[in-house]
Amino acid sequence: MALEQSKTLENYFDKIAANYQFMNSLLSLNLDRFWRDKLLKRTRLKEGSFFLDVACGTCDIAQLIEKDYSNRSINVHGVGLDLSFGMLEVAKQNEALGLLVRGNGVSTPFPEASFDLITISFGYRNMPSHQEFLKEAFRLLKPGGQLLVLELTRPKNPVLNFGNTIYLNTILPLVSQFFGRDREAYRYLARSIQAFPHQDEVQLNFEQEGFQSCSYELLNGGITTLFEGSKPV
Repeated sequence: MALEQSKTLENYFDKIAANYQFMNSLLSLNLDRFWRDKLLKRTRLKEGSFFLDVACGTCDIAQLIEKDYSNRSINVHGVGLDLSFGMLEVAKQNEALGLLVRGNGVSTPFPEASFDLITISFGYRNMPSHQEFLKEAFRLLKPGGQLLVLELTRPKNPVLNFGNTIYLNTILPLVSQFFGRDREAYRYLARSIQAFPHQDEVQLNFEQEGFQSCSYELLNGGITTLFEGSKPV
């Protein structure tokens, strides 16, 4: 992705940051909570584990993870990484995490083998390079560490895919405009989902970068997919 495109994305997310959580719930018909819970249930952190939430946005996932493990009296330590100042500012106001870092997922300031878990939710599409992100995630994970990617995707079922395409190209921009949000940002969302690789190709990319036990789970027919891979021990 060119520098200009990255800057455009940063501007998009800065504009919608204040209402990001509300719009996610509205436009997904509240399914985003179900999807995040599915990711949470796949995590396998232990006492003292460190995790990195890439493209953390307002830190919905990171807060969910920390709260769940805290309720089970397991202390884990989260770090949030995002390119958008606006998103990080909202996360700070929400007192989401102790450490928030501005940056992209393909070139991070963290040492090798720093994390037991890396998550990225609805941000994998926006990486400058999917392969470069996977390389960086592999570098950052400890042996046996886990990568979980939650992403909006195209359903495999042709009928469902047709309906999803209509929703993305017509209803989504109209609803976002009605609520006074940045319509072009949500048009970008539709375009990026339609251009996203097939689930099998994403899994293959994981394997090509050295991840093992790679798999994916279609959620709600594949409008969202949860991908998983582990760094070899």
